[in-house]
Amino acid sequence: MAVRIDLADYNSPGVRVYAGRERGELARAKAALDRADEAGEVVIVKIPPDVFSINTSFFLGMFADSIRKLGEREFRNRYRFEGPNVDLVVEDGIKEALRTSSPLAQPSGLAAG
Repeated sequence: MAVRIDLADYNSPGVRVYAGRERGELARAKAALDRADEAGEVVIVKIPPDVFSINTSFFLGMFADSIRKLGEREFRNRYRFEGPNVDLVVEDGIKEALRTSSPLAQPSGLAAG
């Protein structure tokens, strides 16, 4: 069974840019992505045709937990993105999510202090 998410449901009417980690996190919660991940469901994300941009910050807020939890291969198998000009943000978002475990994570080899 697939879960269909239309990003138009997670933005104000007429807004053509999705930005901000917190907004992505709110969208993640409303879309119940943790539950979809646990249930092993395929998630189809529809990008509205009039969207100008999805910033990496929004993408990470909405999908980074899934990328980290599922791993890159399983995320790519289970999450499908439909819409214009989304490939670059998906690729950048996946790389960034895998590179950092949290916004406060320190590069290995550096001591706090």
